[in-house]
Amino acid sequence: MNQREQLPAISVVVPTYNAGRYVEEAVASVLAQDFRDFELLLIDDGSTDNTAEVVSRFAADPRVRLLRNERNLGLIATLHRAYAECRAPLIARMDSDDICAPDRFGRQVTFLHEHPEVGIVGGAIRFFGNVAPNVFTFPLAHADIHPAMLFYCPLAHPALMFRRELLDQGIIRYDDAFRHAEDYHLWSRLLLQVNAANLPEVVLDYRLHAQQVSSDSSDKQYAASLRVRRQMMQECGVEPTDEEIALHESVILERPVARTDYLPALAAWFARLEAAARQSGYWNEQALHRLLKGKFIDTARRVGADLSALANAAPTAGYVSTKDLTMVSHEAGKASLATRVKRRLKSMVWQWRARRSKS
Repeated sequence: MNQREQLPAISVVVPTYNAGRYVEEAVASVLAQDFRDFELLLIDDGSTDNTAEVVSRFAADPRVRLLRNERNLGLIATLHRAYAECRAPLIARMDSDDICAPDRFGRQVTFLHEHPEVGIVGGAIRFFGNVAPNVFTFPLAHADIHPAMLFYCPLAHPALMFRRELLDQGIIRYDDAFRHAEDYHLWSRLLLQVNAANLPEVVLDYRLHAQQVSSDSSDKQYAASLRVRRQMMQECGVEPTDEEIALHESVILERPVARTDYLPALAAWFARLEAAARQSGYWNEQALHRLLKGKFIDTARRVGADLSALANAAPTAGYVSTKDLTMVSHEAGKASLATRVKRRLKSMVWQWRARRSKS
C-alpha cells in the first residue's frame, strides 16, 4: 500500500447546523493539531445560514471531507451517517462551536495506544463564551466514571475519542427514544461493556452561548436524563419511589427538599443504592461509596447542617466521619468570604423552608 492509499489514524466528526458564526474557529482548531494524521468529516445537517459557505473554504485541505444532508435530519441521524463514512481505527468527536486544545489528538491517541483495555477517552473541558472561563474536570478512571452517571454525564461528548471497533460491534448506537439526552443514554449503556477514561488535562474549550438550548429543549433534556437515571437504578436492582427520586434529584439540582428529616432520608436512600449495588455488582462498591459520601457531605454543608452531629447519629454516620470533619474544616478555611456568605444564606433559606413545611 503506497502512502496515498494509507488510511488516516483518526476520523474527526464535526456535525454542523446553522453554525456559520463559530464553525470556522472550530475547524481551524482541528486543522492546527500537533497530531496531523487525521481526516476531518464536516457534515452539514441542512443549514439555512452561511455554514456551507464557511466550511467550503476548507475544501482545499486534503484532510477535509465535506458532507451534506439534503434536509435537516437531526443530530442522531447525522452522527450515524458520519460514523458510517469514517475510515480510521479511532474516531474523535467535536461540536461546531467548540475549540480543540492543540495537543488534544496527540494526548488521546497516545493514551489509547498505551491502554488497550480502554475503549473511549475524554478529558477536562474549559467553559467559555457567555461565562467567565472555568475548567471542569471529570473522574479519571472507569470505576469512578461509571457511578458518576447517577448524577451527571462524566464524559463530555465533543471531547471524546473512541475505537472504531465499538461502531463495528454495534455498541455505539444512539437511541432516538432518548432524544435530548441521547449521549447520556448511550454512555449509560456503553459503560456496562466498555472501559472509559478521562485525561486530567483540558482537551477542549466548550463554548456556552444563548443559541445552544431553548428553555423548552432544556426541559425535555432534563426529563430524558431522568429516564436514563431511573433506568440505571432499576438495572442495579432498585425500583425508586417518587420520594426517593425527589431526594436524588435534589442533590443534582442543588435544591434541598424542605423537610426536617431531609439528611437522614437522603442517607437512607444512598444506603439503599449501595445495598443494591453490592448484590448486583452494577457499580464498583468502593467508588460508589466515595461518590455518595462526597455528595452527602456537600449537601449537608449546603443546608448548614452540623456535620459533627451527623457523624455521631446512626442514620447518617455512614456518610460523615470524624476524618471528614477535619478535611471539611480545612476546605472551609480556604473559602472566600463571598463563598461563605452565599453558603450561609442558602442554608438559612432552606432551614426556613423546612420549618414552614413542618408547620
